[in-house]
Amino acid sequence: MDERASTPGPARGPGAKTAARGPEAATRRRDLTLYWWGQTATAFGSVFTAIALPIVAVVHLGASAMEVGLISAAATLPILLFGLPAGAFADRITRPRRALMVLDCVSAATVAVVAVGLAQNIVTVVWLACLSVALGAMSTLTTAVYFLHLKQLAGADGVGPARAKLQAGQYGASLLGRLLSGPAVAVLGGASALALDAVSYLLSAVALLSMRQPDRLPPRAGQPLAATLRGAADGLRFFTKDPFHRALAVFITVPTCTAAAVTALTGPFLLRTLELPTEAFGAVFALSGVMGLGGSALASRLLRPGSDARRLALVTFTLSMASTALLPLSAGPLALAAPTAALGIGLPVFFGAIANVAVTSVLVADVPEAVLGRSMAALQVCTAAAGILGALTGGALGSRWGIREALWVMVLAGLGGVLVTLPRSLRTARRLREAAERRAVPDRDTSLEAERPA
Repeated sequence: MDERASTPGPARGPGAKTAARGPEAATRRRDLTLYWWGQTATAFGSVFTAIALPIVAVVHLGASAMEVGLISAAATLPILLFGLPAGAFADRITRPRRALMVLDCVSAATVAVVAVGLAQNIVTVVWLACLSVALGAMSTLTTAVYFLHLKQLAGADGVGPARAKLQAGQYGASLLGRLLSGPAVAVLGGASALALDAVSYLLSAVALLSMRQPDRLPPRAGQPLAATLRGAADGLRFFTKDPFHRALAVFITVPTCTAAAVTALTGPFLLRTLELPTEAFGAVFALSGVMGLGGSALASRLLRPGSDARRLALVTFTLSMASTALLPLSAGPLALAAPTAALGIGLPVFFGAIANVAVTSVLVADVPEAVLGRSMAALQVCTAAAGILGALTGGALGSRWGIREALWVMVLAGLGGVLVTLPRSLRTARRLREAAERRAVPDRDTSLEAERPA
């Protein structure tokens, strides 16, 4: 029974609506806070695995640049293979929170197995590649469900601010994790780092379990599973119909390709080319946490009502790509090279944090809810293909020409691809904004006419 229907007369005004919604709003804030804690804990733990894997591969197993590239590429292989079906299944899920809890528990068990293997000194490069594949598979499913759950918690209008807050927490956790992970791996070993990551997944599952909002989405219109799977490519077609969305796909995939190559080469570059001590390896990445926090905070200000999220996404993706060039510029004494490398890692994160929030606002506004999961999965597939290409190309070039030379080739190629597309994409974004403003003017005039007395 609706409690407002049985409320006495004086309480039926606007105040009654606010009072009735008070408990619901408090529950929503509580659940978003729990989600923030869970995602922040996972981000903190994942940093330890991200730092431990290249150290174990390069220092303890003597992996080549090509092998490090293979480990990096293995993380994106499941997205390429299962991304579209995962999106199709996500669009059928009516309990996204329960699905996320299961994925957290499976991820915790997978990381724990490799941690035990490290403790027993039986881990090989193949083990690390298998871990990357397993975590990539879990990430594929998690990302497909993530926006459904976030929209369920925050509502359509609150997705942008909630995303910015979640991202800020993840960057803050990454900052702390990067400061602690290098010394922790050096002193305690890779097994302890992975064990901490496993615990963080369990903490995220507990946070999801503690939420109070109903975990149920409206059931989708009765489409059989086979038809849903056949329509798995509908999300991919969304990015091919509109000129701006085609351009946006380029601006997402090209930097992803370059970033994958740079990520695969960063460990060998820092540890071998710059001869950075293992204890300081994580500290070089600490600036990226600060930059991510700053970018997330700035994004919430830049994306106020009336802002142009499309043009902001294009510009910040370009700036992120350009600032990556600071990494191969790192040279000279370690006291000079290490800060320059930190800027080459941190500044792309700063601009990328703004771009990520802007893209989220664009996609949630533009993508129909019926294909939201498939559209996000299609984007994952495109970025996965770009990531595999980048990681393998970067590793191959690093082994053949040298690590610094490979970094330069990938950075300049990626920047060139973005700059060629930028002018036309900005013009398209401007036309879309002007068209939206023209549509809004008659709507406002109509509402004013309706308010005038007869």
